[in-house]
Amino acid sequence: MRQIEGLCHGAHEYLRAIDVTKWTFSHDGGHRYGVMTTNISEAINGVLKGTRRLPITAIVSATFTRSKNAFREREVVAMNLQQRNQAWPDDVFKRIASNNKLGTRHSVDLYNHSRQTASVTVHVPGTSSRTFIVSLLERACDCGQWRLSGIPCSLALAVIRQYVLDITLYVPECYSTIEYALTYTSGFFSPLADVEYWDEPNFQLRHNPGRRIRRRGRDVTTRIHNEMDWPQTRARQQYQAQDGAGTLGQGSRRRR
Repeated sequence: MRQIEGLCHGAHEYLRAIDVTKWTFSHDGGHRYGVMTTNISEAINGVLKGTRRLPITAIVSATFTRSKNAFREREVVAMNLQQRNQAWPDDVFKRIASNNKLGTRHSVDLYNHSRQTASVTVHVPGTSSRTFIVSLLERACDCGQWRLSGIPCSLALAVIRQYVLDITLYVPECYSTIEYALTYTSGFFSPLADVEYWDEPNFQLRHNPGRRIRRRGRDVTTRIHNEMDWPQTRARQQYQAQDGAGTLGQGSRRRR
């Protein structure tokens, strides 16, 4: 915060007015594991990609169908994981396996078995070594990766191996195959009946023309553009560039 205040006092005052538990990892009580919450908007964008500028009924239908298919596919994956008695989904399993392999290169110095503390030295070829403090009891490591993601880093896994402890005890339950299966096997979606079988609504929608003020020219959007808009923009720019090049070429031939 001191660095932010040095760069922009207004930004510092704006952030101070917000509850720190709502936007910082250091005060969230360990409940927000980074990408598990911040990437939810990107997951929704992945489902809705290609539906922009379609009629509202088409958007609703595409959203329902794609969401249903995504849940069905992951339900099959969850069932296969349970049949193999795999503790975590493949992505988490591969990440833990990679960290565990990297941890075999570290040097571990154990301190207190009851507090489960240790110092871990990382040897980097061509540079000086670095030492980190790991506390299994507090689920913390000086590198910060364990607290940020919830998955033990290579340093923590090296200490867990030296203390001969069970790795599954140090991976949050939210990453387990059981929780993964519960997410996608709870029956969120049911077949949608034909319109003829829908209940008759007991209300009537009425449009209020006074709520719509049509100005001259094209409406100015205030939406923040993201990567979903870039392909459309690039395609339009390329088309305009090619069209302009063709026009210039025709003019050049006419002058000849």
